[in-house]
Amino acid sequence: MTPKSIERALERYRAYKDEDVRGRLKAFGPLILESAVLANELTDADLKVLRDPTDEELMAAAKGGETILGLGLVEINPESFKRDLKRMGHVLLNSLEASDAFRAAAEQFSWAPFAEPGFVRVAEADPMGALSETDDMIAGLSPELVDVWALPVLGLTLRAYLDRFANEISGRLIDLEERKPSYSRRLTCFCCGADPDVAAVSATNNHGNVKKLYCGACGARWTFERIRCARCGDDAVSDLSYVSDESDDSHRLHVCAACHAAMPTLFAPGDDLTFQPDVESIVLTGLEEAYEQAVLEGTVPEKVLKEGDATVAGRGPGKGMV
Repeated sequence: MTPKSIERALERYRAYKDEDVRGRLKAFGPLILESAVLANELTDADLKVLRDPTDEELMAAAKGGETILGLGLVEINPESFKRDLKRMGHVLLNSLEASDAFRAAAEQFSWAPFAEPGFVRVAEADPMGALSETDDMIAGLSPELVDVWALPVLGLTLRAYLDRFANEISGRLIDLEERKPSYSRRLTCFCCGADPDVAAVSATNNHGNVKKLYCGACGARWTFERIRCARCGDDAVSDLSYVSDESDDSHRLHVCAACHAAMPTLFAPGDDLTFQPDVESIVLTGLEEAYEQAVLEGTVPEKVLKEGDATVAGRGPGKGMV
């Protein structure tokens, strides 16, 4: 996650056809950008890497063992974290078109509980687990303030602290793994255990087009089989299909008839350097919502019309916000 790549991606989609997506990019783009800036500014006083994982630990995590963060390899300074939650909160508040009441509630909100050592220890080992334990801390806030402001700020501040470490070990894991189908790979992030937000198929120098999954919680990435559901692991070709807008074939949903998931997937125009996954996850919310509407209207292919949620997909910020 680099500021330049985010700036280029935001500029690329400034005039995107979907008005709702443009609104989300305008609202949350500055927060994603600030997260990248913050990640590059952090020092050892803010975040300590106690040790690097071994090759054996990386491979074990990739196959479903203890996650890398679960090994307790990083340590976040609670005071630094509190400082940066306030900073990120101001950035998002300045980019949102919010009411006076919304702004007043945000400005009065205290980040102190999220900087308690107990919470920080959980967050540095399991960021999504920490986010799921915030009910008492956000009690009394309106659902809009929680979903549109508090949780995005918390999530992207955590991301800033974990991103550099996750990026480095992702490169190591990709180099360690054989570039061939490995159906024993775990379905969640090897680094933090979260579900991946987005998939991308991009070109490589020596191995053709390769699919990778990207974690929005910590910033990790890893290779994944192209003909396999990223949610349930189903690899039956007859169960898997792509859905896309007729006018935009690069942004697709990988739909699984077995588990009803629709994984946001980008077919990149080049290699990894030609796209920015965090921005793409927001761009893909437009297609996700169009697909959800098609499910409700019964206008999607029969083979994916099964009981259950057919759109268990990514967590692009602002999904559902018009």
